[in-house]
Amino acid sequence: MASRYYKGPELLVEDKKYNYSLDMWAVGCTLAGFLFKIDTFFKGSDNNDQLVKIVNTMGTANLHEYMRRYKINMPKAVGKLIVNTDAVPLESFIN
Repeated sequence: MASRYYKGPELLVEDKKYNYSLDMWAVGCTLAGFLFKIDTFFKGSDNNDQLVKIVNTMGTANLHEYMRRYKINMPKAVGKLIVNTDAVPLESFIN
């Protein structure tokens, strides 16, 4: 997956396992852009910023649960950038 805006969180934390769930993440990002009339739903300036954008929308609890479920370790450099946030209701993106 070459486009950062559609990369799943596991690729952003340098997990090397690729499966269909990454394709589904990309489809979800694309659909969110269409549905909410946003050019790019998550638009980070680099991989770390991309993960921060995802967490700011999805919430830290969801990220930690996701990482725990798939046994993914958070790189220390990225962990320092993430602050505890609640998930933003997707209804707030309706345009």
